[in-house]
Amino acid sequence: MGVGLLSLPFALKSSGWIGIGLLWLMGFVANYTGKALVQCANTVAKQRNLGNTPVGYEDIAEAAFGKIGKLVISSIIYVELFGTCALLFILEGDNLFKLMGDTLFGSAGGYLLLAAAIMIPTVWLPDLGSLAFLGLAGFGATCTVAASVAYTLATGSFVAGAATNVALWASLPLVFGIMTFCYSGHGVFPAIQASMKDPKQFPKVLDIAYLIVGLMCTFVGGAGYYMYGANAADIVSWNLPAGFIATLCSCVILINPFAKFALTMEPISAAAQSAVSGGGKMSGLPRALLRTALAIAILMAARSLPYLAYVMALVGSFMTISVSVTFPALCHLKLHQGESSTKVVAWNWFVAVLGMTCTLFGTAASIKSLAAKAASVSLGAA
Repeated sequence: MGVGLLSLPFALKSSGWIGIGLLWLMGFVANYTGKALVQCANTVAKQRNLGNTPVGYEDIAEAAFGKIGKLVISSIIYVELFGTCALLFILEGDNLFKLMGDTLFGSAGGYLLLAAAIMIPTVWLPDLGSLAFLGLAGFGATCTVAASVAYTLATGSFVAGAATNVALWASLPLVFGIMTFCYSGHGVFPAIQASMKDPKQFPKVLDIAYLIVGLMCTFVGGAGYYMYGANAADIVSWNLPAGFIATLCSCVILINPFAKFALTMEPISAAAQSAVSGGGKMSGLPRALLRTALAIAILMAARSLPYLAYVMALVGSFMTISVSVTFPALCHLKLHQGESSTKVVAWNWFVAVLGMTCTLFGTAASIKSLAAKAASVSLGAA
């Protein structure tokens, strides 16, 4: 929810108020696919007699579609994590620039490098569990931003009368990915369910979690769009009036990328280490060098396209929707073939087609918008 929540007013600027309906539709669908994925994990565990051993997303894809399925979903997951890590670099750099201005550097690009210098050393830690406590701080940062938006709205500390639209059909596909990004995380759902004291409670817990996320996203997105309309920035805190609250938000937002970067990059690092070492264990300097090289590759990608909301739209449309919407429905269809009712089969097909449609149009819109944004920045620089 964290990064996606911050860009929801921008998303509504691109979609109009109809985007709230889309937010809830994607939330409802992602909630279903989360449960469907866990059902698939339980089916695979029974087929392979794994007992309570957690079943990964890649195992589910392999059981449903063979080695090709495993390769496809692994590739998409790794690219999604790569893109998310790039987003964390961009978010940290942009926030440092908003916080410090031209005190150290004349542009956000310089602060992006500073962010990398701060964040990359976290990938060297032998035990990433030492960063776990910052996860709670990250949740606190999200709540702080939401509370700041509420305070600004309640006190009227904004220019009233911002222009808004009911629906902007032409640019609506751009927000598919951002809306879904708020509900991502499906790859870890089977492991979470397996680790619960009472796994049967997982659907109820997921319902409560998604309801909280949906309500918070609706409030922050709606309030931000109501207050700032067409002037909504990539990150809602950038629109807040200058002063203590805006500074506080910029400071607490800095926690999220720092806490999440190494954890988000870990699956990519583990896969690269396994490939380089032939399945053996890497440690010490070779491990640090490999992880640093991966982080630098991510940094180069972030520097080439440092446009937060547009990159999030692309990552969300192409990767997140595939992982969180399309593939869970297709896996459920395959693994429960002949067992599901006609209603469930029809619903799974609807979800899969919805996911593929959103991926197609959302990715095209994101690439087009990214290209236009990069062109306008280049023209401005010239």
